[in-house]
Amino acid sequence: MVLKTVCVLVAAALGFAIGGCDSSGIYNKVPPAYNLTENQGKKIFIWVESPRWAVADSDAADKLAQAIRNHLVFKAKIKPDNILVSNSIRGGSPAVHWTPEAAAIQAGAGLSLFVRIEEYELLPVSIRDYYSGRMLTRAILLDAQTGTPLWPTDKQGKVHDIVIELGEGGREAVLSRMTDDTAHCIARDLYPIVKMHYKNPDERISAQEAFETETF
Repeated sequence: MVLKTVCVLVAAALGFAIGGCDSSGIYNKVPPAYNLTENQGKKIFIWVESPRWAVADSDAADKLAQAIRNHLVFKAKIKPDNILVSNSIRGGSPAVHWTPEAAAIQAGAGLSLFVRIEEYELLPVSIRDYYSGRMLTRAILLDAQTGTPLWPTDKQGKVHDIVIELGEGGREAVLSRMTDDTAHCIARDLYPIVKMHYKNPDERISAQEAFETETF
């Protein structure tokens, strides 16, 4: 009790909480753009699309969908039963118009998290078991009934660009790293996250974005 009081006093004096002093994270959490943790009354449908022109590996979309699900469950604390993924309804009725919103409604979800892989690369380099990779995605969270964008609030979606210049462990390890990085960048705006954990070292961002993440 005394230690916690000391930590709180020090954090107040510095203007932020020292990691581990305050388990609530009240001083150093970034507020979400849309809080999925507090809006679990509607199930969430994850739809990851990989168009042919992205030239992504056949397993990239499914691995990304699972990585996003894992982040929502283990980081955002969304109940597993409240998360559905796109492959759960593949092969459904051809009469259904498979937009992300329609697919979400068909699956019994009220929210649709739509992600498109727009640029992709995963290539071996001259060093054994090393790969270079890139995954650029565009994501948007929609109200399934109305089609209203909830995050971001415009219909253009949020772009994330993950670049790995030299990744070790072989193809599977580097693909896993890319999908996990991408999932982190998507999920971090959908639940309260500790500021020091917000940024991702493999994410390519502009100077303006770097400035904004340092000052929010």
